[in-house]
Amino acid sequence: MQYGPIPENILESLALWAGKVPVPLMDSLFSILKARGLMAAVSLGVFESLAHAPMTARQLAAERKLDETSLELLLRCMVWAGYLKLDGDKYALSEMSEKTMVVGGEMDLTGFVQWNYVQWRMVEQMESLLRTGKGVDFHKTMTDSTEWSWYQKAMMDVARFDASVLAKSVPVKAGARKLIDLAGSHGLLGAAICRKHPPLRSTVIDLPAAIEHARRLAESAGLADIVEHRAGDIMTSDLGTDNDVALLANIVHHFMPEQNIGLLKRLYQSLTTAGSVAIWDFETPDPQSKPAAGDGAALYFRLTSTAFCYSGNEYSRWLREAGFGRIRVKRPAMSPGKTLVTGIK
Repeated sequence: MQYGPIPENILESLALWAGKVPVPLMDSLFSILKARGLMAAVSLGVFESLAHAPMTARQLAAERKLDETSLELLLRCMVWAGYLKLDGDKYALSEMSEKTMVVGGEMDLTGFVQWNYVQWRMVEQMESLLRTGKGVDFHKTMTDSTEWSWYQKAMMDVARFDASVLAKSVPVKAGARKLIDLAGSHGLLGAAICRKHPPLRSTVIDLPAAIEHARRLAESAGLADIVEHRAGDIMTSDLGTDNDVALLANIVHHFMPEQNIGLLKRLYQSLTTAGSVAIWDFETPDPQSKPAAGDGAALYFRLTSTAFCYSGNEYSRWLREAGFGRIRVKRPAMSPGKTLVTGIK
């Protein structure tokens, strides 16, 4: 999906077509104002207040102890961006914000927006990446518990879009009882598979700094009956020998190929006969293909881990090298840019 200047009338359309619109100015300035304004509105409780009732800028400024003049400028920008509505002098949530910008909303993305404060700092390292080829391993640089909390909530926000896809697509043998969810955070994705295939239960292995927040998220989401959490490092922790399903969701892009192959070999040994493994991740575009949004994801993960997004063919090769057979590659239509690669022991 493309992002950029969107004409609002025929004159603007003609100006854009004629090359008279300063697109670089809009991309470099308006984009950061929109993003930072959205972040501020979430972190300062603007959306939460408006979820209770429409308010004037003065009422909202008083409730949240903000500068009225500056707040009104932000509110007007949020109306322009589609996050708020203006009726007379009162501001209210748009339909999109009711779903996404309020904690507990149907498509709650407040955690991801707050996580953007950390992502903002990482993106500032772009020039360093281009000079050195070395990105930022944010798992090692985050020391603030609040930032870890944002990160775990952001991962859960995103996982809601993937859960149903994995639940119906990951192969599970009859009678399977144990799923191991590597770096699974909150455990929502593994839980979705387990709900589809009782009596399957999930064990999440994740970093100690993540577990504290991830376990609370799982409990609040009603997953505690089917998901347990264990602190560890997936590259070194004991994986056991009685797993029926292994899930690697949105994690292999943080590691180099040889690390991923080594992990898959250990997973192979941890699985029971006919056990399955599933890799769910972003797929790097074919270098010969037309540049697209997937290239942005590939650049992002290069920046934030020094590793890469990989192709479905690479995932498949790793699985074969680890000993897996019956390898399948799926690219769900409702999850553009992502791929599911599965194999059977």
